[in-house]
Amino acid sequence: MRNVLFIGMVMVLFVSLGCGSKKSSRGYDSSDELKYVDGYTQTGLASWYGDKEHGNLAASGERFSKYDYTAAHKSLPFGTVVRVTNLENGMDVVVKINDRGPFIRGRIIDLSYSSAKSIDLIRTGVAKVKVEVISSPSKRNQNYFNPIYTVQVGSFSSKVNAMSLKDELGSGIAREARIESIEIKGDTYYRVRVGMYSSKSKAESMKRNLRNNGYNGKVILE
Repeated sequence: MRNVLFIGMVMVLFVSLGCGSKKSSRGYDSSDELKYVDGYTQTGLASWYGDKEHGNLAASGERFSKYDYTAAHKSLPFGTVVRVTNLENGMDVVVKINDRGPFIRGRIIDLSYSSAKSIDLIRTGVAKVKVEVISSPSKRNQNYFNPIYTVQVGSFSSKVNAMSLKDELGSGIAREARIESIEIKGDTYYRVRVGMYSSKSKAESMKRNLRNNGYNGKVILE
């Protein structure tokens, strides 16, 4: 009798554990989801996807578009907003996690086509990146994610050169010019950026204005 009860308890426990996690269409186990993500950073390889998956449902239930600024991660909760920095060139992009993956050893994040293109990842296919959590669903409402665009006019290893360009822009065409620094492979680079725009069209307008005044700029997603 005791043996029968023991076997029954084991079977109940097994069923309970089996129901405690849910596999997504991309093979993700929800029990792996990170519970605490404030200040979370991760360094590893990024890749991109989207041609075959475009129009299908992502693991979050959203309709996947390769043109949206989204990404797949193995464990960050859906709706988490992260900054992904390409450590090979210093370019970065802000994306929302809405899918699961990548499931290739050594890779930590899969970017949508547009996200990958904005940090020059399409050409190489894979690159070393840093992933930084800047907003988690537990700390905000679901309407938090609003794209912010800026125009990058230059990137320098010399802070003096960056300051010179910033002052030059600030005295005339772009008073809102600023410097943002980033560390890549132990070296610090100083990026000169102009404006914070809620729409890409406004950023493109500033880019044209800069070009008309002799400055080459590139619109990027903050």
